[in-house]
Amino acid sequence: MLTFLLLIFPDISLANERFIPMELWLGGKITGSNDITFPKTNFSFGYKRKHSIQGPINWKNPRTGNTVKVYDRSRYSRKSGKVVKQLWTVTNNNQCLGRVFDNRRNKFIKNGCKFPLGNWKEKESRSFTSDNYDSGRGNYQRVQTIKIIELGKDEKSCLKFRWILTQNSSTIDDNTYEYCHREGLVRLNGKERF
Repeated sequence: MLTFLLLIFPDISLANERFIPMELWLGGKITGSNDITFPKTNFSFGYKRKHSIQGPINWKNPRTGNTVKVYDRSRYSRKSGKVVKQLWTVTNNNQCLGRVFDNRRNKFIKNGCKFPLGNWKEKESRSFTSDNYDSGRGNYQRVQTIKIIELGKDEKSCLKFRWILTQNSSTIDDNTYEYCHREGLVRLNGKERF
């Protein structure tokens, strides 16, 4: 019977699938809408609430002249002794939330992808190529891959995914992130202190 249904309806998926909203990244209330929106937020999260997300704001990219709606995500870095500021927006045809600017090396990023948005399936993996520029390296490309590890049972369940960053087939970064409803990022590589 199952084979018959799959022949008649080839687009039927038996995999666990869900819509991942922006609010999960923001730590906000999930509304149940399947639209990608830019809700207003001023949210602190992480160990001792050292990370913050504010916005959205309109940001004019000084390299392109284009104005985009972004969130400002900031944290203090003991390592560098300064605030790490990143600007994030929706990228890759609403499939991701990614950085467009990172003040470490004044990096500008096009089509970055660091958080999945929209409809994703458990165990699904997608890769995205970003164009990067910083004054030290000039122009270069990197590939970000997101693999969903756990979607949970419904929209208010926690999400766990792996994010891998590569350049020229060499892994630069490989992290596992966990986000929960009304909490935002709760664990990085299994640790609650990040």
